Amino acid sequence: MTVPLFDVKAKLSEYVTLAEQGEVVKITKYGKTSAVIVSLKEYEELKKNYHPSFVDQLSRWKQETGGLTNAEYTEFEEAIKRNKEQYSPKENLF
Repeated sequence: MTVPLFDVKAKLSEYVTLAEQGEVVKITKYGKTSAVIVSLKEYEELKKNYHPSFVDQLSRWKQETGGLTNAEYTEFEEAIKRNKEQYSPKENLF
C-alpha cells in the first residue's frame, strides 16, 4: 500500500495498525516513496538478516575513527610490499 505523507499525518494510528497486521505502508512525499511503516516483527527480521557490505563497513569505520593517519597508511603500504615480495613467485615460470 502506498499513501501520501499528508494522509499518514491524519491517519497514523490506522497505518500503524495495518503494519502490525503485516501490511507494508509506503509513504510518498512529493510523489516519491521516501519512507515505509512495517511491523516490529518485520523490522527485527530485516535487522537480523542485514549484512553490510565491505564498503559500508569500511565507510562506517572511517567515520567512527577518522581513518588512517599518513604514517599508518605508509606503514600499511610497506607491509603489503613486504608481504608481496615474500610470498610472490621469485621467477617467471613461463
